[in-house]
Amino acid sequence: MKRLFSRLFASGEAPRTGAPRLSSSDFPRVLYAIGDVHGRLDLLLALEDAIIENAGGADQDLWVVLLGDLVDRGPASAQVIEHVMAPPKAGFRRFCLSGNHEEAMLAAFEGPEGFEWWCRYGGLETLASYGVSPFRLDPRARNWEANRAVLEAHVPQAHRDFLANLPVAMQVPGYVLVHGGLEPGLGMDEQSDTDLRWFRYPSGPLAPGPEGCVVHGHTIMEQALVSEARIAIDTGAFMTGRLTAVRLSQDQAPRLIEQSAPSRCG
Repeated sequence: MKRLFSRLFASGEAPRTGAPRLSSSDFPRVLYAIGDVHGRLDLLLALEDAIIENAGGADQDLWVVLLGDLVDRGPASAQVIEHVMAPPKAGFRRFCLSGNHEEAMLAAFEGPEGFEWWCRYGGLETLASYGVSPFRLDPRARNWEANRAVLEAHVPQAHRDFLANLPVAMQVPGYVLVHGGLEPGLGMDEQSDTDLRWFRYPSGPLAPGPEGCVVHGHTIMEQALVSEARIAIDTGAFMTGRLTAVRLSQDQAPRLIEQSAPSRCG
């Protein structure tokens, strides 16, 4: 699948980089990274409230970083995008990273191959959140022009622009935050955007890299993983009803926060 999306977004050889990458030499008062939301606005709203309480209040030195896959599979992807596009009312700073499902959603507008893949892996649920019935579509993309007309009529350009401009990584002292992961043996400058969105770590121990501990989502874990080398916090919110965050600071060990609700599949 990584090859598919590299091909869809480039003519010839796909560039290794292109999306923004954020970096800060200063660490905020406290930083919370949130795993894959996948259209669960209810869990995201509740977890943001829990984060504010855990942090002892909200200010610009409280950073909340969503690790990508805001969309697909769950019931309210359009509403999640609308929520994170707006400034947080509580006053904290919110950052959103791009995941493989954001890339897939954009690829759905580019041609039938990307559209078919997206529909099979959560796009139909996202379109339902925009008010599009699956009966109006041909998920196998045999009538591509009709499908594209439906997409363009229902998904606001502002949402597409927002997704297209999301960064793929954030570095702060001691940590690298991405959606997928870092390819072992490559420096940060050598990591492709595709790897940062799509890479999955193999099972087994991992030695810490020079960039610091990698905080990521993408790979669903029965329980969040916290180790010296990586922190994995995708707990499958769209199917388990559990959305997980990790609290990071310079003077305390990482701590997990989880918001639970009745399980609901999109």
